[in-house]
Amino acid sequence: MKCREVGQTVLTIFYNVDPSDVRKQTGDFGKAFDETCVGKTEEVKQAWRQSLNDVSGIAGYHSSNCGSEADLINNVASDVMAVLGLTLSKYFDDFVGIDARITEIKSKFILQSEQVKVIGILGPVGTGKTTTARVLYNQLSPAFPFSTFLENISGSYEKPCGNDYQLKLRLQKHLLSQIFSKGDIEVRHLRGARKMPSNKKVLVVFDEVDNWWQLEEMAKQPGWVGVGSIVIITTEDRKLLEALGLGIDHIYEMTYPISYESLQIFCQYAFGQKYPDHGFERLSWEVTRLAGDLPLGLSVMGSYLRGMSRDGWIKALPWLTRTLDREIESTLRFSYDALGDNERTLFLYLACFFAGFKVDRFKRCFANSSLEVDHGLDVLVQKSLIYIEYTRVQMHRLLKQMGREIVKKQSMENPENPQFLMDTKEIFDALDEDTGTGNVLGIRFSTKEKIQIRKSAFQGMHNLQFLYFDSKTLCTPEGLDCLPHKLRLLHWQKCPLRVWPSKFSGKFLVELFMRVSKLEMLWEGVKPLPCLKIFDLSFAENLKYLPDLSKATSLEELRLKSCRSLLELTSSIGNATKLYRLDISECRNIRDFPNVSDSIVELKLCDTGIKEVPARIDNLFRLRKLIMCGCEKLKTISPNISKLENLEFLSLSNKGYCLHDHYEDDEKIHKCCDLFEAIVEWGPDFRRSWILQSDLDVHYILPKCLPKKALTSPISLRLRSFDGIKTIPDCIRRLSRLIKLDVKECRRQLVALPPLPDSLLSLDAQGCASLKRIDSSSFQNPNICLKFARCFNLKQKARMLIQTSACKYAVLPGEKVPSHFTHRASSSSLTITSTPRPLPSYFRFKACLLLSKVYDQPGDNNDDDEKEGEKSLTSMSYSVWGKQNGRTVGSGSNQLLMPALYGNKQHLFIFEDSFSLNKVFPEAEETTFSKLTFAFRVHDETCKVKGCGVRLLEANNESAGGEDEENDYNHNDNDDDEDEDDEGSDGDNNKVVENDDVMPHSSDSLYNQSSPFATSSPPQPLCDIKASAQDKLSI
Repeated sequence: MKCREVGQTVLTIFYNVDPSDVRKQTGDFGKAFDETCVGKTEEVKQAWRQSLNDVSGIAGYHSSNCGSEADLINNVASDVMAVLGLTLSKYFDDFVGIDARITEIKSKFILQSEQVKVIGILGPVGTGKTTTARVLYNQLSPAFPFSTFLENISGSYEKPCGNDYQLKLRLQKHLLSQIFSKGDIEVRHLRGARKMPSNKKVLVVFDEVDNWWQLEEMAKQPGWVGVGSIVIITTEDRKLLEALGLGIDHIYEMTYPISYESLQIFCQYAFGQKYPDHGFERLSWEVTRLAGDLPLGLSVMGSYLRGMSRDGWIKALPWLTRTLDREIESTLRFSYDALGDNERTLFLYLACFFAGFKVDRFKRCFANSSLEVDHGLDVLVQKSLIYIEYTRVQMHRLLKQMGREIVKKQSMENPENPQFLMDTKEIFDALDEDTGTGNVLGIRFSTKEKIQIRKSAFQGMHNLQFLYFDSKTLCTPEGLDCLPHKLRLLHWQKCPLRVWPSKFSGKFLVELFMRVSKLEMLWEGVKPLPCLKIFDLSFAENLKYLPDLSKATSLEELRLKSCRSLLELTSSIGNATKLYRLDISECRNIRDFPNVSDSIVELKLCDTGIKEVPARIDNLFRLRKLIMCGCEKLKTISPNISKLENLEFLSLSNKGYCLHDHYEDDEKIHKCCDLFEAIVEWGPDFRRSWILQSDLDVHYILPKCLPKKALTSPISLRLRSFDGIKTIPDCIRRLSRLIKLDVKECRRQLVALPPLPDSLLSLDAQGCASLKRIDSSSFQNPNICLKFARCFNLKQKARMLIQTSACKYAVLPGEKVPSHFTHRASSSSLTITSTPRPLPSYFRFKACLLLSKVYDQPGDNNDDDEKEGEKSLTSMSYSVWGKQNGRTVGSGSNQLLMPALYGNKQHLFIFEDSFSLNKVFPEAEETTFSKLTFAFRVHDETCKVKGCGVRLLEANNESAGGEDEENDYNHNDNDDDEDEDDEGSDGDNNKVVENDDVMPHSSDSLYNQSSPFATSSPPQPLCDIKASAQDKLSI
């Protein structure tokens, strides 16, 4: 506030705080203020209070009045500019997209807390970094007594050779001369240069920085400029900014303009307006595409075409397509020339051949070369010359064109220089005639033109390393007599050859990719293939035999999908000790499980003639995926498959279903009527998983395949099926560490649940509309949660088992509170009145809520499947209080989680918990109550409590059950189709009573003394269930 007293402007920003809280020091702000005042004198506190009162009276910005943080930042930045009298220069008014860029950069300034603000503008060459920096400089410089824009530093100073001290002195002298507007500043040493502006408020732009020495002195001395200074750096090299320690709030990354902005930029230079002239619309879009949204290319091409007629444009387009404008090339070339030899070579390989390749594929091709590929790619990314997108190496079109121009010029100047063939005519000439192609390194093309290849086309190409054909119009009427000896990559999609060339060594071959070929056989005998890693002949439908691959010791992937004529796998693949993926899907003639090394990680054997998974499967201890869907003859599975500790996905089916890529898609799994899926999860937070998909008999296949760890680790099991599972396999009971069982996606056919392990803490069968029976020995764990919502066909015996079992909570359909809940009411609360008697201060009780859905709008009623999963849990709370010697004593409010309900049917929510009414007198062991009141609330606006019931339990002697339930439980339930009592029936003589109008059960006592379901260990309080589950998982 002292600044305001001397005439400076103060703007207030109330971020997530109310101005009235600031004025009065109340709320969370008041608490923070009180903590800050600890240890301060009363005089200081009073001064602070007065300042806060004054501040709250200044008109400013309130975050709650802004749509977003971005809006708040924009408003603040705009008003600061207005107060300082800063406006954009008219010169920059027509720059497309400049306002958004400047606004975002200003927001980064606001977020910085340092006394000297630094921003790095990063991006590829030609994207407008210098222009953006110039706009910022023109806007900010009026507020700085000292400022300078050091343009094109990289082009103004030669590269350092050895000692760069003199270069640094020259740069510092130039910097100081510009800052102080003096041409005669003498700089004898760097230390003195750093001190000169150290107490000055300075604005400096370092434009086109490309070397660390240009920033090193600034990095060494953070205080080289005064408080309030701003430093702006433009560069293509991310590494330089990171070396300065600049983070996300200090770096603005330039992006290419979107398509319509690119068109506007081009039109400004071509037509002097932001839209094309009539008749030039399509041509303008075509040129914009050629420029690849690069502002430099858009401006140069627009200027070149300005004033030309439409016919002139049409004639110029082919030239623009093939040739790079000299101005564009000279600008782009500067970045290339600054690279080292290793990075230049990689750049040219990418520009001419490998742009668009996956990163790992590119690295594979140079694995045994002298090039430093990993480091080189990092440098090219840091220099903004390439970028990685979806695991592929990508390069801007104009940079790619520049690289190809460089290679062409090099080969013209020296025919002995290596070159790549990319032009269709060049390739045609090379393959049709012997035109001196011994220096060709790579050929890549894709065309629809018909090209005929001579039998001896590759005889003279002794240095050819990379061959990439993707065309079905290539003809080899006489076949080929050889392939180059040095070939590393052979990618020939739709190869017309039927017989492999007789002369081919394969010594350097890394990748053989010949999908959809007409090959009937490959080479005879054994070829030395020490470098071969990828062998892909997928969809070669005429291929009958594989060659001997015993010397392909580096082979990693063998892909033979849909080689329908293939009779057998060569036994030599057992020697491929690095093979990790094998795909022989749709090779129907293969009948034997492949004999592969223990290096294998993924086996795809779908639609083959394989009959069994043999006992030796346990040797493949690294195997993670085994996919055998559609294997019609598959009948036998060795139990040794359960020993594979690393197996994550297993598909074994006679029909052609495999949903590995979609196993979380409910619709996909449900469309495959006979398919079931078992998902086992374990480990910390159940993050590790094992998945089985099969249409074999679940009672046969699941016990065979369940991993051994499922018998020893705390696990969860989820079963999913549309029509495939009617009963859960009995093997479930052997899972002594099963924590969660989820069968809700077996909703169509599941009719019965078997005995379940005592370890179970959660059973989810929601929506299983066919479920009728539950084994009577289930639910022995008093901490279990039972979810049977929308299980409308449960037999009476199953319903009684759910209602009376000791559990943490249970949900099931019902229309009345069951009669064994001794006290009931038709509202959300009830009061128990009785003759005063001594009661223990600690109670356990079991409660039942009758829940009904409430819909705000007509038609919002029964979309169960669609809504389920959006919100799987909600919560409820209850309070208990009683009369004690004339005063009301309460237990407070306890909040508990409960499953969310869907559909328009009523449900029962049953839970057990404990409470104490003597918290205020903990020393009292007994007390006397004349009334106990229970009140329940569901925290879901679509659900209401229509009725409730309570049964009081002895702390140590009684479970949730009651005497009368035994007769109900012995009810004859053998006939699945016999008529039963209405859903939720409570017997003939029981009724729901209103609040305070209590109808006790067969006894007047507040709790019964005996129960056929009594347990020696009472359930934990509900709040402990999470801790209990975590304890089990940590074992």
